[in-house]
Amino acid sequence: MIEKIIVYCLLFAFSIQRTDSILVFRRFNIEISNHLEGNKQLMVQCRSGEQSTQVVFLAFSGVFKVRIRLDFKTLVWCNLWKGPDFKQHVSFDAFVGKESFIHDVCGSMKPNVCFWQAQDDGIWVRNNPTGALKLMYKWNT
Repeated sequence: MIEKIIVYCLLFAFSIQRTDSILVFRRFNIEISNHLEGNKQLMVQCRSGEQSTQVVFLAFSGVFKVRIRLDFKTLVWCNLWKGPDFKQHVSFDAFVGKESFIHDVCGSMKPNVCFWQAQDDGIWVRNNPTGALKLMYKWNT
């Protein structure tokens, strides 16, 4: 019986090592900034699992912030609508709790923020180590 328990514990420990275990239970931030020209508002709503943020209307240069605690299945997707008529829309994964997403899209775990910026041509993400913005999604019309 003890041998079975040891085997199960070893298998569990190995499975944790095979997933992005270093990310589990860490905190991370998502920020969405409105840089639409002509002082247009940006409508934002994000979801993660069964939880949803309230719909928020951001004025120019306003920032929407979401704090999350990572687990094995962390996924946050957001819907953005471009004012003034809010007909142009984009839905995208704002955060995926995998080391590859954090490194390749957000730039790294430091400063612990995945920063998105809405502009007239689409949604840009900032790669933190370089500070450069990269166009990721275009508005749907």
